[in-house]
Amino acid sequence: MSYRNSRRLAMYLFGFMILLPLSFGQQSEPQTGTARPKKVLTPEQKVYQQQWKEYMAKRQSLQAQAKQVFESEMLREKAGDCPDANSTYEFNICYGNQVTITDQNLKSYEGIIQDLMAPMPQMPGKSADNMPGPAGPSFTPEQILEEFDHVEEVWRQYRETACTAAYHQFNGGTGGPSFQMECQLSLARDHMRELDRVYGHDLHL
Repeated sequence: MSYRNSRRLAMYLFGFMILLPLSFGQQSEPQTGTARPKKVLTPEQKVYQQQWKEYMAKRQSLQAQAKQVFESEMLREKAGDCPDANSTYEFNICYGNQVTITDQNLKSYEGIIQDLMAPMPQMPGKSADNMPGPAGPSFTPEQILEEFDHVEEVWRQYRETACTAAYHQFNGGTGGPSFQMECQLSLARDHMRELDRVYGHDLHL
């Protein structure tokens, strides 16, 4: 079983194990000849049950948004950039517009991933468990978000450096700006695919 599938199974089993006892608590006990007191959810348990349902509904909505943004950008890439441009000037204008759209899609994708990192609701009387796992430390949601922000900052520095190098390949020629923007488009789309792989357990759960 892949890591993504195991995460998916774990998440749903976790929710099932939490909500099932609460749901059964609202049902009458079977007739056994001896009346047993009916279990009633505490106000805190009712709040938690509702919070969990809202949490899962929000995740599913965010995942649908992420899929739409990702697929939209991949379709743009497949269609090709600036097929009707016939001059250096036209390429520069067109690629500039394409970079704006792609960067906005990337920004939206990053924002959705950040929203998916929101912590799960905590059961009444229990705190978040951040004990080390068998393979290493367990990060808090805040630490995971901070790590993600750092990854994106480092990647943007890399793209700026790499695409500036692409520009320099033309030694000041008029094709430099277009090649630089083409580089920005290519790396941004590659990065969206990287994010899809690295954070797939949230994006596709």
